[in-house]
Amino acid sequence: MNQRGFLNLLTALALAVAFSLTGCAPITVSSVPANASIYYKDSDKRIGTTPAKVNLFANSKEVVVRKDGYFSKSLWLSTLDPKNITVELNRRTKVMLLSLPSGAELYAKGESEKIGNTPYQFNYDKPYREFEIRALGYETKVFTLPEDPEGNVVVELVREPSIVLMTKPVHVNVMDKYGQKMGTTPMAVPAEKNVTLTLSQAGYYPMEITLGPEQESPLKLELEREPILMIQSEPENAIVKHRGVVLGKTPYQILAKDDMTLEISFDRYHTRQITVSPESPNEVKVQLEPKSYVTVRSSPANAKLYRSGGVELIGETPVEILVERDTSLELRKPGYAIKPFILSSDSSRDVVVPLESSIDGLEKTVLIDSDPSGAKVYRPGGAELIGTTPLTQRVRFERALELQYEGYKTKIVTIAPDSSDQIVFALAKDGSAGNVVISDPLLNIPSSF
Repeated sequence: MNQRGFLNLLTALALAVAFSLTGCAPITVSSVPANASIYYKDSDKRIGTTPAKVNLFANSKEVVVRKDGYFSKSLWLSTLDPKNITVELNRRTKVMLLSLPSGAELYAKGESEKIGNTPYQFNYDKPYREFEIRALGYETKVFTLPEDPEGNVVVELVREPSIVLMTKPVHVNVMDKYGQKMGTTPMAVPAEKNVTLTLSQAGYYPMEITLGPEQESPLKLELEREPILMIQSEPENAIVKHRGVVLGKTPYQILAKDDMTLEISFDRYHTRQITVSPESPNEVKVQLEPKSYVTVRSSPANAKLYRSGGVELIGETPVEILVERDTSLELRKPGYAIKPFILSSDSSRDVVVPLESSIDGLEKTVLIDSDPSGAKVYRPGGAELIGTTPLTQRVRFERALELQYEGYKTKIVTIAPDSSDQIVFALAKDGSAGNVVISDPLLNIPSSF
């Protein structure tokens, strides 16, 4: 026997002698903090308040040290323990309530509103102590939280004789063999004996299953999708075409067994093409972009809108025009200067163009003629030929023109917005001896030869 074993034997003999002499082996139990109560385990019999002596008679005893506001602590005391034992208690404000399985729903008894799910940290300041613990596929358990727990409280739930059905997607209808709806997944199905069920959900192929007592729970199932798609559009009632054939209008349901390219169109919106397949979502949403129509207004109204150059008349303001790229336009109105401007696809949907009055507030058309008629009309200097009399000119301001006619003297004339609607300019014969006066467009001066 080694030295340690010999010492233990001596200690045991000493205790035995003490016990034979006194009839008991007292142990003093102290606590931090002090003044805790000591009880026999599983008994309401109070031994005393720490520090307190606990008498042991031949065998070990289990006691519990309790104090309000602290976790209780159990102790095994035997005749081999030291005569003085100190227990340190941990302050209790909250306790963790756990369940097996975890994630059970927690309700205060008699209440319909769920408090939370396990694990749940319980505050002892709350007024309730009695709970219902619920978990799918398990029997509901009523549990009272102890006043003096020694740590986390664990509640083990008992499984019901049922199988929990979980599906993808969720909320699948569960029907019995008679076609009666039993509920929607996830749900617990009684399984004391074999039972045949049908799972159904819109847009998915139905699934038939047979369950029995030997089936493990939970049972996870995935339904196979039917490739039925709902085509939605914004705005609604858009036309759906496939290979040029009109199928219908949105919202439109289509069976997509293979990849399909669809054309979605709506008046005043850009057409979009989409490709759908059996893997597409159940609902396909198509956002159509409005075309860039612009309403052109003028101030004052009723001006004529032309494409730049005044060749193509579009309409009279207010007028709507489709602008898909930069477009040069001009507005014209009698008494006002021609107003050129540019619109783009980014322009405001409503554009107001101000017009400016022409000089003296006038703008008119003047018919120019000559005597004799047929004279050539140039800009001053004779470099640019404008036309031959009679000639119509739009006049917004005073202008100088040059009239030339063979055998007659060149004549510089002026027209203005306040001129007569029709003017005839008399030409004087050239009296030079045999000389012919012509215009040399290169020199811009009369030449004689």
